[in-house]
Amino acid sequence: MTLDIIPDILRLDAETHRKLDKSVNERCAILRLQNNLDNFQSLILLLYIIIGSSDGHLNPYYSTPEAAAELFEAYPELPDMLKAAWKDKSYHDVRNLSILQMPSTESYTQFSEDQELARSFNTTYRGSALTAFVEYLENNQRKFEQRKYYGKFCSIVQSSGTGKTRLMLELVKKDTLVLYMNLRPEQDRTGFPDRDPIPARLLTEGHTTAEAYGIRCCAFFTAIFQALHASLSKLQKDTGDDQSAVQKWNTDMNTPCSTERATFFKQVRTIVDEIEPMIKAWDKVGSKDATETFQPSLSSSGQKMMIRAYKDMINAFPKLFRPKNEEDNAPKLVIAMDEGHPLHETKNFRPATILCRTISAYSQDVKASIWVVFGSTNSKVAHFASPQADFDSARVSVKGLLVFPPFSQLGWDQLAYGLKKIEATEVAKLFHIICFGRPCAFLFHFLSVNTKQCCRWKSLEKMFVDPVQEIQNLARHKLCGGSKYDPGTTRHALAILGQRFGLDICFGHSEAVEHTESLVASHLRICITVTEDRRWSFTTYPSEPYLSCVAASLLHEKSEMRDETLRVLMKKVNDGMIDMGQSGELASRMLWLLAKDLLVRTRHSPDVFLDEANGKEWDGELIDCQEVSVWDFFKFLFGDDFWTKAGQSATAAFEGAYVNFSHWISMDSNIRRNGLEQLDIKQWTLRHWHRTSAVQCCHNQPAIDKVIPIYFNSPRMVGGDEGRVSQIFISDKARMQAGSADTLDKILRTDNSIAGENHQSPLPYVAILADMGLTQSGVHRIEFPKPSSTQPVYEQCLRIHACGMNSNTYRFLCGSNLGVLRETLQFLVKRHLVPENSQHHIQLVQDRVEFGKSSTEQHMVWETGSVEE
Repeated sequence: MTLDIIPDILRLDAETHRKLDKSVNERCAILRLQNNLDNFQSLILLLYIIIGSSDGHLNPYYSTPEAAAELFEAYPELPDMLKAAWKDKSYHDVRNLSILQMPSTESYTQFSEDQELARSFNTTYRGSALTAFVEYLENNQRKFEQRKYYGKFCSIVQSSGTGKTRLMLELVKKDTLVLYMNLRPEQDRTGFPDRDPIPARLLTEGHTTAEAYGIRCCAFFTAIFQALHASLSKLQKDTGDDQSAVQKWNTDMNTPCSTERATFFKQVRTIVDEIEPMIKAWDKVGSKDATETFQPSLSSSGQKMMIRAYKDMINAFPKLFRPKNEEDNAPKLVIAMDEGHPLHETKNFRPATILCRTISAYSQDVKASIWVVFGSTNSKVAHFASPQADFDSARVSVKGLLVFPPFSQLGWDQLAYGLKKIEATEVAKLFHIICFGRPCAFLFHFLSVNTKQCCRWKSLEKMFVDPVQEIQNLARHKLCGGSKYDPGTTRHALAILGQRFGLDICFGHSEAVEHTESLVASHLRICITVTEDRRWSFTTYPSEPYLSCVAASLLHEKSEMRDETLRVLMKKVNDGMIDMGQSGELASRMLWLLAKDLLVRTRHSPDVFLDEANGKEWDGELIDCQEVSVWDFFKFLFGDDFWTKAGQSATAAFEGAYVNFSHWISMDSNIRRNGLEQLDIKQWTLRHWHRTSAVQCCHNQPAIDKVIPIYFNSPRMVGGDEGRVSQIFISDKARMQAGSADTLDKILRTDNSIAGENHQSPLPYVAILADMGLTQSGVHRIEFPKPSSTQPVYEQCLRIHACGMNSNTYRFLCGSNLGVLRETLQFLVKRHLVPENSQHHIQLVQDRVEFGKSSTEQHMVWETGSVEE
C-alpha cells in the first residue's frame, strides 16, 4: 500500500507547521533521541512525539508501540520518510499523511467530523430500539435452548445512518459485557468508529484455503476467551467484585482509541500467533478426543482448545455468564462484529461460513447467553451458508437447524420535534424537517446540545464549514450510493423515485432480490423485516421529508436528468420489476406530486434547494416543503380559467388554503375503522401536514384512493392548528369507462371509513374523480354548491371530474420540455388498460388460474380456458 497525502484544503498552514516542528524537536532533545534513528524503537518514539505534539490534529491511536508497529508493517516506506524528516528537522510531510489523520475525514467534504461523531456516541440515547434488541436476543436464547438453531450468532441489518453501531455499544447499559470490533475494509476511512486493525486482519486478510481459515477462526476465539478471562480476573482483583469489573471493562473497551482496547487486541494477536502453529502441528499428528463431537471440516484440535478456553472463562465467572434463574435469558456477553460484510466476500471459500461453524462449535453450552452479533448495511451479512457446501443461495443449515433472522428495528423519528412544539406555518423550515426519519450519527451531538432552537444547531458551526450545504452533500452522497447521481443507472433512478413516489419492487422478478439488497446497502432504503429463512426482505422508503427534498433536487436539477430517470422507470415497469398498483396508483402519485414540483420550480431558480429567511439558513424553508396555495395549485394543474369555472363561492371558500406535500406514504388499513382507538381526522391530517406527506390509501378504502392535506393560513381564522386543516380526497382509476354518475358524489368526508358521520368542520374540502384511462379529455365537472339551510356549512365540497391523462386535462403538461413526462404518465396508464404484446398470452393464462380475483371477464369466464387465442 502507498502513503496517501491529504488534500491541500485540509493541510495545516506553514506557520502552524513551524510551531509544531519546534515542539517536536524540543521534546526529542529532552528525550535524547538518537541522531541516526538506527533502531526500531527510535522510529516508534519519533512517531509518538510527532503525534503527541500535533495539538490534536493527528490520531493518537498510532502513538502506541503496537499500533505504530502495525503501521510500519503495512507501509514499509514510512520508516524512511521518518528518517528524512528527522534529518531535516521538519515533519510537515509526515503530518500530511492520510493514514495519520483523525478518523472519519470524508473525501467529499471539507471538514473532519471525527470528534463530533465520537461525542455523539456519548449523548442521550433516544427511542426504544435498545429494549427491543435485548428482547430479540432473549428470544433467540429461548429458541436456541430448543436446539433447533445452528449457533449463537445473529445480525443487525439496516440502512446507513440508522444507529446500528450505537445500538451495539448501548448494550453496556443493560449490564452486558460488550466486545466491539470493527471489520471495515482498510481502504474505507469514511466511517466511524475506526476499523480495528488486529481483528480485521486476523479475520479478513491473508487466508488462501478454507482449512487454514478454519484454524485461524478457532485460534481467534480461543484468544478472545483467554484474553477476556485474564482481563476480567485482573479487573475483579482490582475492583473487588464482578459487577464493578464488568462496568470497568465496558468503559475501557468501548472508548474509541483507548489504550485498553489496543492492549487487549494486542494480547489477542499474541495468543493467536502462539497457538495457531500448535493447532496445525496437533492436527498433523491426528490428535482427536473420541469422546467429543466436533464440527466437520474444522480443525478438531482447534475446536478442542477453543471449547476448553470457552468453558474455563464461563466456569471462572459463573455469576457473570450463567443465568440467575430459569427465566433469565438476558445476554451476558456480546461479541459485536461491525461492518461484517467483508466476511462474505467469496474467494475460493466464504469466510463467514467457516466463522459461523466455529461459533456453532462452542455454542453447545446452551445455557450461557453469549452471542456474536454481526452488523452491516449489506443484507448479505445475514446470509450464512450451509455447512454442507458454500453455495451463495444456501440459507438454512444442515440437519434442519435454523439461523436467526436479522434484527432491523432500530427506531425512527427519535430526534423529531413534538407536534405542539412547531407552528403549522413553520413546518417547512430546515431545523424542523431535518429531524424526521433516521437518527444519523452526525446529528446526535448537536441535536442534544440544547433544546432551544437558537442553540440547538450551534455545534454545527464548529463541525462544518458550511453546515447546510455539507449536510445536503452528505445526503446526496448517501442516497446515490457514494457517487454522483447518474440518472441512467437503474439503482440511482429507483432510489430517487422510490424515496418520494413509493415504488414497490415485485417479489417475483428475477432482479428483485439483487436490487432490494443494493438499495438497502447503498441507497438508504429501509429494511422493515426479513422472513425466517431470509429469502425475502420487506423494504421501503419511509417518510423522511428531508431526504425527499434531496431526491427532488436531484431529479429536477436538469430536465435532461429528469427525462433519463423517467425512461429508466418505464423500462423497469415494462419488464415487470416495478409494481404499478392495481388501478393506476403509481401514475397518479407521480401526476399530483410532479405537478407541485414543477409549480414550485417556476418560483425559484433551478439550483435553489433552500429558501433562506433573512440570511438564517436553519430558519430557511425547503422549497419542496413550502406552502403552495390551493388557488395556484389548481390553476397550474387544470388551467388559468379553473377558478372562473369554479365560481366566486369556491374561490372565496379556499382563500388562504395551502398544500405542502413533498412525498407519498402508503396505508395498509382504512383511515378510520370502527372499534379501534385512532386519531381524530383533524390531528391525523395535521400530522401529515407537519411532515409534508400525502397519503396513498389502502386498496380497500371506500370511495377514495388518496388524501392530500390542506392547511388554512388565514388571519381571519381563530383557534388552534387542528381547527385549520382540511383535505383533498382523490379517487383516481386507470379504466376505459367513466365511473358512474354518483361516484364523485359518494366521496364524503363524513364517510365512516374516513372521518365518521359525527365529524364537523366549517372548512371546505375537495373531492376529485380522476378517470385517467378515458380517451375523452378535459375537466367535465367543477361544482361547488352554495350552503343552504338544508346543507350544513361543514359539508361544503368542491367536486372535480378530470378525464384522461393528457395536456388538455392537466394543463401543466403542455410544457415544451415535458414530453418524456407526458409519455411516462400515459405509458403507466396504458399498461393498466392493455397488457404488453410480449406478455399478452402469458398474462391471459395467469388470469384464468386466478379465478375470482376480479369481476372482469379474464378472471370470471372460465369457458375461454379451452379456446386457443
